[in-house]
Amino acid sequence: MTETMRAMEATRDDVALVEVPVPTPGPGEVRVNVASAAVNAAEGKVISGAFAGRFLHARTSPRVLGWDFAGTIDAIGDGVTDLATGDAVWGHLAFAGSQRQGTYAEYVTLPRDAVAAKPADVPFEVAAAAATCAMTSLQAMRDYGRLAAGQKVLVIGAGGGVGELAVGIAKRLGAHVTGVCSTGDVARVKAAGANVVIDRRSADPYAGESAYNVVFDTPAVASYGRCARLLRPGGTYVTTLPDGALITGLIRSQFSSRRCRFVQVASKRADLELIGGWLSDGLQVTIDSRHEINALGAALRRQTEPGRTGRVVVEVAGGW
Repeated sequence: MTETMRAMEATRDDVALVEVPVPTPGPGEVRVNVASAAVNAAEGKVISGAFAGRFLHARTSPRVLGWDFAGTIDAIGDGVTDLATGDAVWGHLAFAGSQRQGTYAEYVTLPRDAVAAKPADVPFEVAAAAATCAMTSLQAMRDYGRLAAGQKVLVIGAGGGVGELAVGIAKRLGAHVTGVCSTGDVARVKAAGANVVIDRRSADPYAGESAYNVVFDTPAVASYGRCARLLRPGGTYVTTLPDGALITGLIRSQFSSRRCRFVQVASKRADLELIGGWLSDGLQVTIDSRHEINALGAALRRQTEPGRTGRVVVEVAGGW
């Protein structure tokens, strides 16, 4: 008989407790007993049937979502020799149309190189809250934007989950950081390390010209067309969502020295280890609220509510 585990299914109408098979780690994989997870905008896009959701998760039944996690290893596949059962790890599942797992469940399996040891002084909830946002920020600016020490970056949506971490990570990469946010987030964005903060309610962040090496549009609310003039020659606009504006930007950038890129985030051991060190050193991660897994519906709703500040965390272990 197949062993089962508890998971939470999310639909347009409700969330429900379901029983699904426990995944078995294959060669080079580990199985993680999830302690904490976190909510992303991705859940809403998958649940609503939005176009972008097709690239984020498979249309499974039951639909168990969730990507971020921190937990402990409870099983190891052949070939994994540097981790052991009981080790605390963190990371995130792949955002892909082929993804059939979700971290709103007791267990997930991942390739060994998609997880990293969790620093002992970083709580499970903080690691889970940081996972996708930190990986997105680091890879968007360093890998896609080619951000280097001494350069300037504009972070749009600096008060959001990705944006806050982007500010802190850009500072640790040695960049001069300008953050764009709403009035209520100004103090927090400054505390995250921004050199300059633009309150979008009182100033137009798109009014300047040729000021930045990278423009990172964390909530994908602007466009390459709107931001290109803010870039220095050779600069890069990076967005987080594949949509029509991205396609237009990719075409327009073919005729310019200013590039347009979409970050396709990946959970990578080396990047997780780098971020883990920064988390131990005080990289700012604001947690808005905590919800037990049996109250997943409330957590998903909180993600979309006005006034949310920081990340929505789901306590999985012990929260059933």
